[in-house]
Amino acid sequence: MSDVVIRVAVVAVVLVAAWLIAMAFRRIVAPSHPDVVVGEVGDRPGVVLFTSTDCSTCKDAIEQLEDLGIPFREVTYDLEPQRFDTWQVGAVPLTVVLDGDGNVVSVISGVPSAKQIRRDVARAGIEVRA
Repeated sequence: MSDVVIRVAVVAVVLVAAWLIAMAFRRIVAPSHPDVVVGEVGDRPGVVLFTSTDCSTCKDAIEQLEDLGIPFREVTYDLEPQRFDTWQVGAVPLTVVLDGDGNVVSVISGVPSAKQIRRDVARAGIEVRA
């Protein structure tokens, strides 16, 4: 093989590796989200999970909360788009933890980690199902 072909192949391998690393990093780091404006959602304290029907990671977020025994209210864009406008939700899944006074304890973009959601739910005073 010629020197040029080898160099092109090395560059291609490096670019593919960089792309794979970037994609993996993108899945690990949750996107940031602007402040949430709290509207009326019912009982407090509570966890509100914003989803949409065409979101594959929303299913993972639902499963995570269910597996941890955390009660939550799901707000789906297709059924309640006005809540997305009220809360200024721009991306899903978005998990909002509220305390007994309706104050936002945390806003989690993407699938919440077990450690983070447990900590936030405890801070909000939410009882977890066994």
